[in-house]
Amino acid sequence: MPFPVLARTTRSAGPDPAVAASVPGRAEQAGYFAGNLGNIMLSTTISSFLLIYLTDVIGLAAGAVGVLLLVVRIVDAAVDPLAGYLLDHLPETRKGRFRSYLTGGGVIGAASFAALFLGPAWLPAPLAFAWVLYLLWGVAFPMMDIPLNALLPAITADPRARGRLAGIKGFTYLFGTMLVTAITLPIVDLFPSQRLGWQIYVGGLAVLSACLTALAARGVRERVRPLRADRYTPRELLRIFASGRTVPVLLTAKVATSAATGALLAAMPFYFTYNVGDKSMITVAALVMTVPMIAGSATAPLLGRRTGLKPVYLAALAISAAGVGIVLLAPYDSMAAILGGLAVAGLGLGMALTLNYALLAELTDYAEWAHGHRAEGGLASLASFAAKAGGGLGAGLTAYLLSRSGYVAGAEQTATALDGIRYAQAAAPLALALIGALVFLAYPLTPRLAARVATDLAARRATATTPH
Repeated sequence: MPFPVLARTTRSAGPDPAVAASVPGRAEQAGYFAGNLGNIMLSTTISSFLLIYLTDVIGLAAGAVGVLLLVVRIVDAAVDPLAGYLLDHLPETRKGRFRSYLTGGGVIGAASFAALFLGPAWLPAPLAFAWVLYLLWGVAFPMMDIPLNALLPAITADPRARGRLAGIKGFTYLFGTMLVTAITLPIVDLFPSQRLGWQIYVGGLAVLSACLTALAARGVRERVRPLRADRYTPRELLRIFASGRTVPVLLTAKVATSAATGALLAAMPFYFTYNVGDKSMITVAALVMTVPMIAGSATAPLLGRRTGLKPVYLAALAISAAGVGIVLLAPYDSMAAILGGLAVAGLGLGMALTLNYALLAELTDYAEWAHGHRAEGGLASLASFAAKAGGGLGAGLTAYLLSRSGYVAGAEQTATALDGIRYAQAAAPLALALIGALVFLAYPLTPRLAARVATDLAARRATATTPH
């Protein structure tokens, strides 16, 4: 474990510890909810429906789309550390270090999202344009996602308030995911053709997302200021990322859990359309998962304060694995077992996804304590990286299983193809959740160390010192 690196300091006007410890009110929490909802609606539409849109609506081969989803997600994930570094080094505005950039990023991300769906439908060579536009989305999304993730540790230093914000973020992620999963296909089916339905739907969703993101940028405050006035160098950021096991373990576990969620969501439209034989059950399944997800999202921070975040996170992954295991073994005509398994998986995912954000805020404090720099943007890029790489891995694995099993879009599927869909729906998320849990066993930031970090940082802020 690295020891804290203390910069040379002089007595001057520094961060006010009372302000840092103050907590956001209900209006500010509502704004934070709005920004996260605008964010997750776009990413969920892509992770849940881009695969079936490109195969069943645009007519691209599942194997070709699988390569696209996997390769582009992993390649453009390399953009995230650079975007996080730049965010931490951009000029501070009167709104703070992150809020002004969140507004512009929301507009850019929404426009890129709409282009990703509209381009392959309107332009020649749809596969080629899908590659280009998916890469552009990979560059645009961090502009809205990383400032939003960086805000959580910047809004307050109070652990309870952070737990509430993490709960709001996790709840919004899950609520937005289930909302989009439940309403997308029914809305698209209201129109004379699926192409027209998708065009109207994604256009409206893009506008709504940009408005919600702007509302968040206007409604929240940044209270926690860096203890050091100088900015970190690329070498120092690399040291934060690479020294010890903390960042690599959390990043790997988050990629695995994001991939499990990505595979579950990408396979769900195929599973209920072909295996269950009732596409309308997608909406029911989404609603069934929502209640336990909300319960898990609400209780996880409370449990984390009592026992520490690590044991609760491990329990959440075990619950998720058990849930998808039930789905894997359930007969297709046993709707009670299928929905029950999804409900159990939803409970675990609700806990894990909320704790991901609490762990990231805790890690931001640890990095400042251990290395001397507060790198919200750089560390927030890990969340965006994990979402991209994990989502691409999960969706790509789904497409690979479909292609290998002989899936044919819009046709009656063979028994082998149905098995491939079932494995994508349940076996792949099961394996990925277990991998995430095994990796996270090595996470070194214990509850005792986290408490020491919080106490030491509060004492440093109380001295109101800043570096040369």
